Amino acid sequence: MITIEQIENLVASKEFQQLKHFQEKTNVFTIVGQTHTEHWHSSFISWLLDPNSSMCLGYFPLVRLLTLYMIKKENADLTLGDIYEMHLNNMHFETEKTFTTEDGKKRSIDVYGESDELIVVIENKVKARENMNGTDVGQTKDYRDYVEKTKNHQKCIYLFITPDPSQHPYDDKYTQITYQELFDYVIKKCIEHPNLNKDARYLLEQYANNLREPVHNSPMALVNIELCKKIYENNQSVLDELFQKVECSINFHTDKQIECLVYNRYQSVFDEIFLSLDEKQYGRTPNSFVKRRVVTFNDLYQSGKIEVGTEFVLEYDGVVHYARAEYTEDDKACYLLILDENKNVFKNSMGIVVGYYKTSSQAGVDVINLYRKRRGVEKRIDSLNGLAYWKTKDGVTLKSIVESL
Repeated sequence: MITIEQIENLVASKEFQQLKHFQEKTNVFTIVGQTHTEHWHSSFISWLLDPNSSMCLGYFPLVRLLTLYMIKKENADLTLGDIYEMHLNNMHFETEKTFTTEDGKKRSIDVYGESDELIVVIENKVKARENMNGTDVGQTKDYRDYVEKTKNHQKCIYLFITPDPSQHPYDDKYTQITYQELFDYVIKKCIEHPNLNKDARYLLEQYANNLREPVHNSPMALVNIELCKKIYENNQSVLDELFQKVECSINFHTDKQIECLVYNRYQSVFDEIFLSLDEKQYGRTPNSFVKRRVVTFNDLYQSGKIEVGTEFVLEYDGVVHYARAEYTEDDKACYLLILDENKNVFKNSMGIVVGYYKTSSQAGVDVINLYRKRRGVEKRIDSLNGLAYWKTKDGVTLKSIVESL
């Protein structure tokens, strides 16, 4: 059992108090009520990447982002030599670049950067997900089609930035970058840069503070990982026992065990510590309401919880929708593939099968909205607890399967 002395040593430690202070420090985004407004994040990214911004770092942030792109994109059509030869100071960035597609749809690119040599397109998804809008392709494909038709021999980079590592664009020409990676590879390096001016440092630190605010019960990015790991290394036995006791408690909010009492008092601090650790250690909170990693269909397949061909059904508003577990040789991974009412796959205009999902919630939203679109129903749904709705033919929910991991 943890002693009061051990708890006091942990809570009173310099590192613990530093983390607590950082969490309690109010940031300007919270003050103006724009904690996770997508447009604000897009505007910040545009300012961050602009070589002529007030940061006085030139194209350093842009080079960091392009380097991250090359790390993440297999066979990227860009090299360090290309970057060094480009006149990146000529890049101009804007937010909400609007255009109209050939079929009359009004579109708006979240962040758009262009020079005579390079075009950078960023689709930024903070809370919402890319949707199919009743079609066989998503927004990202429309953006790329527009750029490819209007470009003038420039290299084109397509990025999809999201806090959720399980969320991917419909258009596979985009490279997914998480907000965690954006912080680690770009923002953090800018904060550490010796030429960063005082005002810009303040804004970057404020933005970093804002990134730890939760979206869908999980922080957009963990920005104190090194500090959290140091706290854990110095107090491993105490934190391990605290985690175990809170996790096993029926209701940690009313439990009078010392571990539950101190966890209730400093829950946000402890949660950030546990989330910042590697998944083999924790990577989640003891109450399991927050997880750093979303369980994908490939995880379920790799663990033997589902098999290729396993069929799933979702009933919503009296209508039954279908899907099955599908393995793709291209990705060497398992996905949830949505099907129509006749259990046939969806195909786009080029005959390519579409509707592969790594997670269940967006699959449910899209199949329901697509069904409504085709039947002239105007109302759409924005969210769905896919784990609770999707079931096997035997009535076992995906939630039960995930919880059995």
